[in-house]
Amino acid sequence: MTDRELRDRAADQAYRDHATDVYRVAYGILRDPDEALDATHDTFARAWERWEQYDSLRPLRAWLHGIVVHIALDQLRRRRVRRLALPALGREAMSRTAAGSTADPATDVVRRGVVEDALATLGPQARAALVLRHYYGYDYAQIGAFLGTGSGTVGSTLSRAHAALRERLGGPADDPDRTTRSTRAPDGATEPPEVPR
Repeated sequence: MTDRELRDRAADQAYRDHATDVYRVAYGILRDPDEALDATHDTFARAWERWEQYDSLRPLRAWLHGIVVHIALDQLRRRRVRRLALPALGREAMSRTAAGSTADPATDVVRRGVVEDALATLGPQARAALVLRHYYGYDYAQIGAFLGTGSGTVGSTLSRAHAALRERLGGPADDPDRTTRSTRAPDGATEPPEVPR
């Protein structure tokens, strides 16, 4: 079997084993199912391209999470650039079109909407740190490695993010580390949408 065939087989197995989890990280950061799906696909494409860089002595899941965090943060930066450029492209016309849409009447929409709105007010780094800490249980040093910052900065970022969320959601103002790790997807669902290949 050639090196390329081995890499193809390993990348295919990695996709089957970790695509749903990678999607959850992307969705937790991006808060948009379509963009999260794009980030998931881009993550596995990049992993395939750089497979020789993977250290098999370390967990594959953490390596893939590092890739998806960078891709999702890049997408958020591009989204911000598009949003800032939108006035030149006719923001008023686009807002009139969007005003005609209605919310999905699914269960817990209001609660999820409030939480999503609160998360959306946080910066990309803070959102990424929250997702990695509370949905996946990474420690500060691991999160710092993913985000390219020190563990002290991660602690400060999480502390400020917890305080901002408590303020926006009307929660108690005591210890931010009282929060527990959730095993649910960021939107409250137990499973993300199917990740097509």
